[in-house]
Amino acid sequence: MDSRYSRLFKILNGKVEAVVIANGHDNLIDHNFRYFVGAHSGIFEGSAALVSKRGVSVFTSPLEAPALAGLDVNTTVVSNSSDMQSKLAKALSRFDTIGMNFPALTHTSFMTVKRAFRGRIYDCSTEIAKCRAVKDEREIASISKSCRIASRVVERIPEMLAEGVTERKLSALISKALYDEGSEAPSFPPIVSFGKTSAIPHYSPGDLRLRKGQFVLTDFGGTYRRYCSDITRTFVYGRADERQKRLYQTVLNAQKAGISAIRSGARESAVDAEARKVIDAGEFKGSFIHSLGHGLGLQVHDGLPTLSPSSSGTLDEGMVVTVEPGAYISGYGGVRIEDDVVVRKSGARVLTDAPRELIEC
Repeated sequence: MDSRYSRLFKILNGKVEAVVIANGHDNLIDHNFRYFVGAHSGIFEGSAALVSKRGVSVFTSPLEAPALAGLDVNTTVVSNSSDMQSKLAKALSRFDTIGMNFPALTHTSFMTVKRAFRGRIYDCSTEIAKCRAVKDEREIASISKSCRIASRVVERIPEMLAEGVTERKLSALISKALYDEGSEAPSFPPIVSFGKTSAIPHYSPGDLRLRKGQFVLTDFGGTYRRYCSDITRTFVYGRADERQKRLYQTVLNAQKAGISAIRSGARESAVDAEARKVIDAGEFKGSFIHSLGHGLGLQVHDGLPTLSPSSSGTLDEGMVVTVEPGAYISGYGGVRIEDDVVVRKSGARVLTDAPRELIEC
């Protein structure tokens, strides 16, 4: 993990001497903890990681300490919250300024560190996001494996479709297939929508039953070594009509244009624009109502990069991003096609390899 924290401190450029990643409880675990520590197992509720130029030190309970075995970290076992505060205070005593990831902090976690440290605390969330945006080869390998898992599940979806199956049932079948193909867990609850509901991008599957001639939009992902994939495919159950074919082909052409525009040094907003102008050039103008893509890694929405009209950044070698144009017509239906790509100097390498042409099933 040395390349990760050395890159972080290069980005920080002397603003702080160390960074503390403090976890809360339940679902309030900071993904940056795993990023710098490298642990694939364990929950690490209430744990903290001290990241400095010397390396990483972890303060955690006896319950979590075994998950750190074999990792290049210094482990300090704490018995309770007061012991955590005392041992953190000793470790932080040599620093005058530290950074923390404010957006992921609970008030309790922040106060534990604040009581242990009398110096200045700086919000370094922007610098951490920039550090995580460029993936190393180990991360890319894990994301690639997760993408292969999700792609295999896509190929199984046609056999899951049957007259009368509900959106909720198909979502469950996709989740099971992810486990069957080797995923640790779904990266998020699968989105499944039929017919008119496919015009709602962030739809929650319900009890709507599948009928012939309907769009079937599926958006899901798996995880491997905690790294996420995110793929969307839209099918037609039965035979597609001409309008459905035109809508699908328009979105596919937009995605191809977006992927072709990706390379190291490309402006994020320009990539979005290449895809958006394809959809806005014809009968479905104005139906692409969200951004083209988002960063992907330990989180399914990994912060940076973002492909949108308002993005101000540029793409760098090693970034991983989704490319997911969509066109949505209220009362009729929608199409979204999503793949995950890694940015290279010469262009985009697509990590999800499921078929992209329209499948009627």
